[in-house]
This record gives sequence, structure tokens and C-alpha cells, in this order.
Amino acid sequence: MLFRYAWKAFWRRRSTALLSLGGIAAATALLVAILSISHGVRSAVQDSLDATGADLVIQKRVKPCPFALVKLPKDLAEIDAGILAKLQALPEVEEVSGVLMLWAFYNGHPTVLAGIDPHKRRLGPVRLQQPDENEDRRTCCAVTEGRYLSGGDDYHVLITEDYAHAKGYKVGDMIPLGPKAVFEVVGLISLAQSARIAEAEAFIPLHIAQRMYSDYGNDEVLDTIFVALESRQQTARVEAVARQEIGPGVSITSSENVDAGTALLAQVTRRTLYVISALVLVFVFLLILHSFLVGVARRVPEIGILKAIGWDNAQVARMFVAEALYVGIIGGLIGSVLGMVVAWGYSYVATLELPSALASYPPCATTQPLLSTQIIFYPSPLIFAVGALTALILGSAAGFIAARRAAALAPAEALRRI
Repeated sequence: MLFRYAWKAFWRRRSTALLSLGGIAAATALLVAILSISHGVRSAVQDSLDATGADLVIQKRVKPCPFALVKLPKDLAEIDAGILAKLQALPEVEEVSGVLMLWAFYNGHPTVLAGIDPHKRRLGPVRLQQPDENEDRRTCCAVTEGRYLSGGDDYHVLITEDYAHAKGYKVGDMIPLGPKAVFEVVGLISLAQSARIAEAEAFIPLHIAQRMYSDYGNDEVLDTIFVALESRQQTARVEAVARQEIGPGVSITSSENVDAGTALLAQVTRRTLYVISALVLVFVFLLILHSFLVGVARRVPEIGILKAIGWDNAQVARMFVAEALYVGIIGGLIGSVLGMVVAWGYSYVATLELPSALASYPPCATTQPLLSTQIIFYPSPLIFAVGALTALILGSAAGFIAARRAAALAPAEALRRI
């Protein structure tokens, strides 16, 4: 009875109801859109890490080293390979894999090499994992011709399809990589068309990459470490050990911090949007509260009649709260759906640029890495629920305040205004 009457009263005042609904729907849409876009950015960043099977990527940064025919890329520095055993011993770590990224020059032209451990096939820049029907292709790479590297390989190489096409190489060819070494192409790989961390044009056994680099630097070194954790929340101790062992210049990349280096949605920008969204919610709450209080003032005669026919203060208050619940529920549902639509549309027109430091290609490389990745939109029931619940709380709070005002009216005073 009470809710039926509240619905009729709500629908009878369409202009006021639509104003309140529009305000709360707009605020909810803004909140849901911001949360969904932020979630999509983080998912896109996480995909770049998932493509390697890692939760953390550890590197060390220094001033770029001088020219050499085989050198570390850009500002990457040497990391003692002994740290792998220390990280692997941590209970939080599931698996670690070291990579040595190199620029190897031949006739003045560089090839981007990555020395990988052939035994670590599910962790690293060429994580080998065949996709199944439930897996996104972006999380794997595939050997499209030939085979993967094996533990007994020496001067053997996997090359990307793009590099093979640009250079005219095929499986079985003997190709020069660097000033001295010649490698046999044993396989072509297709890297998913999304940004990847530590991408290279050619992948060789790690011990051979260390041997090539030892003529110009130290052997038994790495410059990139991939860490797979037992749980993505267990990063603190692993990061602390890495910083202690590697020292100044250590760079640790995870889904939590990589987006701080992106141009699209840096953390400061995202926090600013959260603040703006909160301010809009406060403004809309005040707007709805004002609308309800004005409604109470206009409905004093109605309140007097209701009290005269036997309604007590609690029933009058519940009627106004019920009307506010209708505003919150309907506005919240409309706003949440609208926010999801906005986030979905935004994901189709916006791209995320990963920091160039994560792909160590020189400007004159034969091919160029893909640093942009599409923002991923996942309809999140949790975000939808947060938006709808926020709207419901705003409407209920405003309705409760208005209800107290209405319930406090004396019946005699209300009837005198008829």
C-alpha cells in the first residue's frame, strides 16, 4: 500500500522526478565510466605482462653505454645472473627467468637480440603456450614454422615473422647476427599483435648471448628478469630483495606501476578524475536533497490530509524514503548502463601507449616494436553494482533527510495550509 502510493506520488510529479533521475543517472554514469576505463587500462597493461607470463619485470637503468658492435640496448645495465637463484628461493616466487637483451651490429645495421633460457618456455618474451578456446591470443606466441629452441641449441635462432619477411629469411637459413656469429634459423614465431615487454627480432640461447656480450662486457649477466609470483599481491618482499641486490637504478615494472609511465591515463590523471567524480556526486546529492525538500514544502497540504486520516509520522517518513528509493534505483540502473556504454565506446577509440623503455629497439632497427595496445573493456558486475549502490545511497540519504522534515510537521499546521 505505502509503496504503491509512493510510486503514484513519484510518477505524478514527472518534472521533479525526471530532474532528480537525470542528475543521479549522470553522476552514476560518470563514476561507472571512470571506474570501467581505469579497469580497462589496467587490464591492457596486465595483458602485456601476461604475454610474458610474468607479474614483475626487473631491470636496471644507467646512462646509455658507449658504442660497441654488441651492446646493451639504450640505458639497460648489467645485472648479475646470480640474483636468479636468490629470487627463486623466495616462497612468494613461482618461477624466474633471465633475459639478456642486445643490439648486435652487422655491416653497421643492428639486430635486436634477446638471449632466453630455452627451458623457461612459459615465462619470458617468447612465452610458448598454445591458445585454447577460452584464452585470449594476446597472451601467447606461436611457432608458425620450424621449432622452438631446445636445451642443446647453441648458434640457433628463432626470428619473428616480421623480421623474416623484412630480411627475406626462412627456416634453415644461416644468418649473421653481430660482427662474428652466424646462426641457423630453426623457427619462425608470430608474436600477438599487441604491445609486448622485452620484444626482440631474434631470440637465441641465453648462454650464447652472454658469450657474444662477453667480448665487450661481462659474462654471466642479464639485463631483464621476469618473475612469476604465487599471487599477484605478493610483490613487496620480492621488490625489496631485488632493490637490495641490484642497487641504485633498479626498475621494477608491474601492472600497478607501469601505467604511471603511459601518456594516456597516468595515475595523477586517474586520481584527478576520481576527485572530479566525487565532487559531481556531492553536487548531485545536494541537488536531489534540494528537490526533495522543495517537494516537502509543496506537499504540506497532502501531508496534513494523510496525518488527518490516520497516518503517523513513521508512515509519512517511509513514503518519502520510498520515493527516494525509486529515484536511486531507477537513476542508478540507468546511470550504470550509460556509464558502461560510455566506457565501451571509449575503449574502441582510445589506445594505450606503453613506455618505450619496455621495448629496447633502436630507431634504425629493421622492424619496430608495437607499443600501443587497445584498452580492454570488460563489463564488470562489481563496477555496475558499485554505481547502482552509490546512486541508491545518495537517493536514500536525501530522502531520509526530507522524510524527517515531512514527519516533523504538525497535523494542525499542515491542515491550515490547505
